[in-house]
Amino acid sequence: MSWTDENQGAGVRGCGYVRPMDRPPRRLDAVVFDLDGVIRHYDRVHERDIEERHGIPVGSLVPTAFGSSAGHEFMCGRLDHDGFAAALSALIGSEAAAVEFVAMRAEVDAEAVALVRSVQAVVPVALLTNGSLRTRTELAEAGLHEAFDHVFNSAETGIPKPLPESYLNVVAALDVDPTTTAFVDDLDVNVHGAITAGLVGHVYTGLAVLRSFLDVHGIAAS
Repeated sequence: MSWTDENQGAGVRGCGYVRPMDRPPRRLDAVVFDLDGVIRHYDRVHERDIEERHGIPVGSLVPTAFGSSAGHEFMCGRLDHDGFAAALSALIGSEAAAVEFVAMRAEVDAEAVALVRSVQAVVPVALLTNGSLRTRTELAEAGLHEAFDHVFNSAETGIPKPLPESYLNVVAALDVDPTTTAFVDDLDVNVHGAITAGLVGHVYTGLAVLRSFLDVHGIAAS
């Protein structure tokens, strides 16, 4: 499972904030996408079911897992899935719940992937994810290993969002200016991290709004 992007700030959502309005939109030279919560999604109903079956307060599993030091170590690549499940088990008092939670797999949004590929036909695209040691394998299994020109996974770099270096490393690899690079994420905290690093930010709330954002910045995505 590599759902740290979608869950590390669970509940912190925005309304598609793009950029300060004192400057006109600039044509984009690159687009950087988040993974979980944008390209693929985890089953929140399943998460609630785990909580209810194991007597865990509803809504507490995700923040407990990813608000902990174990969650940070996991997305920095210093804990594998088994180690993370063991640490989470101690936190929530249920080994079965922890194992089932960590074993969850995300469902890829085919329409979102199609959009990424349409953008890739126009400008370079990258993936920036607070992931796990399994993220590249999961991308390959889902047929997404060629959907991005570059993949930046915090479990490999050791630099999670929203640290400025996480975004600047991507910009450097793409050899583009931050001010003409867009970052798309479903969490406000990560988007504002990108804006602080000089990128154009978009809080993902759906594909229609994302298409409008890209169109404003000179990219007609299908």
